[in-house]
Amino acid sequence: ALAAALSWSFLLWLVIAGEAWLVAMAFGIYMPFAGSFLLQALLTIGVAVPTPGGVGSYHEAYRIGVTTFFGAANDKAVAAAIVTHAISYVPVVLVGGVFMAQDGLSFGRLPALSATTQEKESSSYP
Repeated sequence: ALAAALSWSFLLWLVIAGEAWLVAMAFGIYMPFAGSFLLQALLTIGVAVPTPGGVGSYHEAYRIGVTTFFGAANDKAVAAAIVTHAISYVPVVLVGGVFMAQDGLSFGRLPALSATTQEKESSSYP
């Protein structure tokens, strides 16, 4: 089970690196494929900063990474950061919406579900 989990994790990181590399190439930001792993490290730090949806901190980490290490122009770096973030964020939100609908959930019902959960949690503690 551990080997399978590590294999899937490695594959996921390769896909993420490939995404970052392809978007950078599309914007004329030339970095070696291995450089996308350095960029991933910076992006991991960027998303660790608590902002809604990682907006701002992710983009700044991307901008700093590609301008500092790969000599990208600032405007290209910001544009590529927005596209990379959208490519990685939007599909996950859409798939999450599909799963919510399959489970009979809706955004309108979330406050009521949250209140029910809080009531259950508070009643289970003495």
